[in-house]
Amino acid sequence: MDFLNIKEQIKSKGYTYEAFGKEVGLTKTSIARIVSGSQTPSFEMLGKIAETLDVDVRDLFNPTKTDKEPKEEVQTIINQLETLKGKL
Repeated sequence: MDFLNIKEQIKSKGYTYEAFGKEVGLTKTSIARIVSGSQTPSFEMLGKIAETLDVDVRDLFNPTKTDKEPKEEVQTIINQLETLKGKL
């Protein structure tokens, strides 16, 4: 599950990964890795990211609970897996 929605926050503020990285003291590559989920930012860095984006730290996270029925949630996950499989 993708817990962070930093990509959307960066985009909504008009930053490129390179420009945003400079603002928070990270490279473009590190920002891309955080966005993709292959690198996890420290708590301190999450605070700096939120401050730079002028959002609450909680806004950097996707909701982990859903209003969907379990069967509907399972179907959503299956669809996401099929989409990923098609990209391989």
